[in-house]
Amino acid sequence: MTTNQGVGSSNLPRRANFNKCGNMDYLLLLFLIILLIIVSIILINIKKNDQKESNTENIFQEYNEKQQTQNESLGRQEQALSDLRITIQDFQEPLQKLRNYLSGGTKAGQFGEWSLQAMMQDIFPENRYKENEEIIEGSGQRVEFALTLPGGLLQPIDAKFPSGLFDNYLNASSKGNRDQVNTAKKDIERHVKNDAEDIQKKYILAGKTSDMGIMYIPSESLLQLIDSMNIREDLFRDYRVLLLGPNSLAAYLISVSMNFRVESFNDRASEIMDEFGKLKKEFEKFNNSTNDLRKKAEEVLNKIDDYSTRERQMSKAIKNMDNLNTKKK
Repeated sequence: MTTNQGVGSSNLPRRANFNKCGNMDYLLLLFLIILLIIVSIILINIKKNDQKESNTENIFQEYNEKQQTQNESLGRQEQALSDLRITIQDFQEPLQKLRNYLSGGTKAGQFGEWSLQAMMQDIFPENRYKENEEIIEGSGQRVEFALTLPGGLLQPIDAKFPSGLFDNYLNASSKGNRDQVNTAKKDIERHVKNDAEDIQKKYILAGKTSDMGIMYIPSESLLQLIDSMNIREDLFRDYRVLLLGPNSLAAYLISVSMNFRVESFNDRASEIMDEFGKLKKEFEKFNNSTNDLRKKAEEVLNKIDDYSTRERQMSKAIKNMDNLNTKKK
């Protein structure tokens, strides 16, 4: 009993040491596991940070690219605006010139003459009209254009453009001032009647021109205003002057041009008929020659028939003679 107890008591320190060593190993393993987890977490965080930095770099790169694209677009827009400003500046000078020509006086008259000249040149050849023609010899008064009509008479056409008075009317209308509007309309009416009287006295001559003159108003809006005054019939009755604008004058000139073509066709028609008469005579001669040739051909055929008949008769006679000689033998 004593011996067994001594042995048992001696094993107790060993078990204690073993348990202590086992606890140490367990703690060490647990420490390693925790350390491994911490390292893994650190690595994962580092990777996430790298991804965040990469994403941040991509975002900055995209932003820079978009910014560059916007800058280029703004640059193009600025260049387009600059080109537009240059274009507008280039147009200012001719627009100012046109404004000066339309502001009245001599320059406005020149504008009417130029538009009339362009219309005449577009529709007629140069030999169909005359520029600055003196209708009444020695008068020194020259109409801007004299159109040669079918038949030889001249049609005087003169451009009139009281643009200054028309501007007064437009300004008064924009202000809504009725008194000024009525005054401007009366001024225009008086000016147009004076121009019509001048055309009648200076450019209409019996035996040389037609019995009417044409006043060309190079503005459809001004012509509409004059029509609203109901003076067109009065001008034609009193002064034998017809008012025409760009559209109506073009239609009139085109109709005259068509008459020229009809007249030219009529002139050519007589020539065509003469040539047709010559052709008819030649055809009759050819027909007569053909008939003579047919008759001669028929005579030749008849003679050939006669010769053929005689040849058959002679052949028959010769054959009969041969038969007689054969019988005698």
